Amino acid sequence: MPKIKKSISLVTSLILVNSLNAVELESINVVSSTIDDKYEEKLNSTSNTFIIDNEEIEKMDPTNVEDILNTIPGITASNVGNDRVKIHIRGIDNQMYMGERPGVAIVIDGVPVQETTGKINLDLDNIESIKVIKGSASYLYGNDAIGGALVITTKRPKGISTSKFETEVGSFGFKRALLGTNQSFDNSSLQLQASYRDTDGYWHDAYLNHKSINGKYQYYLNDNSDLTFGLDYTKRKSGDGTSVHGIDAVINDPKSVNEVSYAGFYDTSLIKTFLTYSNDIDDTSNFMAVISRYQDDTTSRSSRDSTDTFHLKNNDEKWIQNTFKSEYRKSFGNIAAMIGVNLEKNSQDNESVQRVTYGSPWTGITTAGTLLSDNNTDENISAIYLELQYKITPKLNIVGNYRYDYISYDYKNNMDSSLNVDPSYNNSSFKLGLNYELDENNYLYTSYSTGFRAPTAGQISGNLSLLQSNPALDIPTELDPEKTQNFEVGIKGTFKNINYDLSAYQLDRIDYIGKKAGSYIWSTDDDEYLAVDNVGDMRSRGIELAINSKINDSFSYNLAYTFLDAKLIDYSVNPNDGNPEIELDGNYVPRTSRHTLNFGLDWNVNQKFVLSPEVVAKSSYYADEANLYKQPGYAVINLRGNYKITDSLEVFGKITNLLDKNYYQFVNVSYGSDMTDATIRVAHPRAFYAGLRYKF
Repeated sequence: MPKIKKSISLVTSLILVNSLNAVELESINVVSSTIDDKYEEKLNSTSNTFIIDNEEIEKMDPTNVEDILNTIPGITASNVGNDRVKIHIRGIDNQMYMGERPGVAIVIDGVPVQETTGKINLDLDNIESIKVIKGSASYLYGNDAIGGALVITTKRPKGISTSKFETEVGSFGFKRALLGTNQSFDNSSLQLQASYRDTDGYWHDAYLNHKSINGKYQYYLNDNSDLTFGLDYTKRKSGDGTSVHGIDAVINDPKSVNEVSYAGFYDTSLIKTFLTYSNDIDDTSNFMAVISRYQDDTTSRSSRDSTDTFHLKNNDEKWIQNTFKSEYRKSFGNIAAMIGVNLEKNSQDNESVQRVTYGSPWTGITTAGTLLSDNNTDENISAIYLELQYKITPKLNIVGNYRYDYISYDYKNNMDSSLNVDPSYNNSSFKLGLNYELDENNYLYTSYSTGFRAPTAGQISGNLSLLQSNPALDIPTELDPEKTQNFEVGIKGTFKNINYDLSAYQLDRIDYIGKKAGSYIWSTDDDEYLAVDNVGDMRSRGIELAINSKINDSFSYNLAYTFLDAKLIDYSVNPNDGNPEIELDGNYVPRTSRHTLNFGLDWNVNQKFVLSPEVVAKSSYYADEANLYKQPGYAVINLRGNYKITDSLEVFGKITNLLDKNYYQFVNVSYGSDMTDATIRVAHPRAFYAGLRYKF
């Protein structure tokens, strides 16, 4: 027989040892890991987490990651076209609608992915599981985990030999193909996949062309330890034109044929490599380490001319991330501990040149090819993190986490060295949680956790540039990191064949970093208000409910409901010189709906055919900080179907926006503007998709 590595997890081992020794308290263990999601999240955890595995994702047949995230309470995902998504977790982030970091730690195979555009790009065809941690999560993931963490594990070797081919076509020129294989050898296993995704998109020029080849090779050193090498090479091209300016354009030009967005035409080459070592040393301890390199080279266009019909800049951005992480965990019966180290050395090079000759004799003419900006940033992160669990009684478990981060930047403006800056930040984050077992199927939990977001070096340098133009301005050259504090209480378990998780929380965001004039104010009579500062606080309160149940052999359902009350606190802007600051205390955070619902039903018509209607509904929201422009909510019905021809062959299809509802996916109104200048994305109409899957 092939010598296959024993896959008995540390969790199972600890439970077995405990039962054999018949100790007074059941053994516990640390399942948290920022390297590998190999440990199963248990009901006795102390926070609200949500996991979707590959089987569920395959059943959804998602067109983009929004289709997946909308099934999770507490998350609001917004497709911005071209397969990219912006997300809110508990009202964070998307405070502005582009340019900021996502406010959520995006971790892929243990590697924290830098997303400066706030838009998340994921390879939907290479996801083994998605784990969502809601609320402040810097105690595990460090910088920018102020709203939570999105932990993605890509497909891994399964230890068996099997292969799969998929193909799908659909509306708007959608085409998709995937060929993947898993192979098992005497002391190793392999997962290899090639995928292709292409669409014209509903909006004008909103095309996407995605090609990827990726794989993992796992070598078993012995029955307890292994090495895993991963490689991902992806080429992605996407277009433009997903939104329009003004309410009139919604009627006359909903596909944005006659204008371009602020930034678009991204051309990305992505190379990711990593090597992971895992050793289940004995039944009570484990050691893991990963070293990785992530390279993202992207070109794009940005900055519109005065008629919004063409771009003025060509941009070249190159990210290189080098990461080392290591974790050691140990269980001592009713006490368990984990210690981890995270070292990162990242660099970002940015260059912009004038794309076309443009201007006038009065404002000045910039010729094509003129270098407009040239800067690079080196980022170094050193962090240590800990988790300690203690089972106080057979029913009561307490968990504590702590993480210390030292982050230093070295920003160099290659066109003006006087704007060079090198800020550094020390941050401590923690979590304290309790879990109480009501009975063998139901648990109460509560936790308090913190998060932080360090100011970027570019924000500091930008303020310095404004100050140099007029030293008399009241502009800070140092900013405090944003902080978040999340308190939640919940109950989860199983009641009469219904699996449920119900939580209530309060998330405070302190010292939000934003433009003093307000979001997306590009010019004022006073340059002082173009600077960024710690402009205010926000508070989110909410209730999240997840339910799923199998009613009988024919019917099962999933329900995700979110109530969110996200408001600005101690928050003011000043868009005009000479006028007093405008207080916005108590206003709702833009683009946060108070009610969000996702309901999906699976109807097994017979043993081969499954029909799955889905309802996605969002209540109204404000499009601006001043809360002057309220947008209506909407409800959309989707329909999926799957027919299994044989055990190996199946066909599947879906109709999205079944009732052809006309609505807006996104609306933003900058302070001082109105709906005649709003940024609006009109949702696509009814769309059809059909595919075939063959496993062999």
